[in-house]
Amino acid sequence: MRAAPIIILAATTAAASAQVATWYWTVSDTGNGDGVIGPGESALLSLWVAFDPRQDQPGGGVAAAGPYDTLGEGGWASGTVESRVNHLFFGSGNEAGFLDDENNLREVQHYQYPSSWGYGGPFEDQNPIVLVSLRWTPDFYSFRSITLDNGAPSVVIYVDDAGNHVSYTGAGGIVTFNVVPAPGGAAALLAFGAFTGRRVRGARVSSGRR
Repeated sequence: MRAAPIIILAATTAAASAQVATWYWTVSDTGNGDGVIGPGESALLSLWVAFDPRQDQPGGGVAAAGPYDTLGEGGWASGTVESRVNHLFFGSGNEAGFLDDENNLREVQHYQYPSSWGYGGPFEDQNPIVLVSLRWTPDFYSFRSITLDNGAPSVVIYVDDAGNHVSYTGAGGIVTFNVVPAPGGAAALLAFGAFTGRRVRGARVSSGRR
C-alpha cells in the first residue's frame, strides 16, 4: 500500500518537468533580409519564448522572467547595439537591461500584471511571444560568426486571470549568425561551409544550452 504515494509523486514530478519554456531567436537584417550581415547592413534580432503546455484559457500567458544576462561572443563586442527594446516590462523604461563594456545585456527582466487587474497596459497572451528586439551594427565587415546566449532562464506563466501561476523550465536561448565582407560572401559562405548558421529570412533559430 505504501507504493501508491511514490507512484503519485513520480507522476507529479514528471508532469512538472514537462513544463518547458523554449527561448529562441529570429535573425534578419536591414538589407536583403537573409540574416547574413554584409557591408552597410545591421543585424535585426528578436528573442522569443514559447511555452508548452500552452495556457490558452483567459488570463494565461507570461507572468515574469529574469533577471538574466544575454552574452555575446565571436566579435559581438566589435559592434554597436543601436537599439534594444523590452516588449514585456511595465516599469521605468522599455530598454532591455543595460549594456556592459562588451555589449552584453545585463539584468534583463520581463513582467506583466494579471489580466484581471487591468493595470499596466493590454495583457499580452501570445504564445510564442517576442520579448526583446535588438539592432546591432558591426564596426567592420569580415568573415566571422557571432553568438548570443541568454542562458535560457525559467519563466513564470499565469494559468488564469487571477494571477495564479506555475514555473516553466527554460531551454534553448542560443543563436549564431554571420558577418561577411561583401554581398557575394554570403553565397561563398554556403558553398564552402566556412561558417555555421542559417540564411532563412525570419527563420526560427534555436539550440540547446551550452
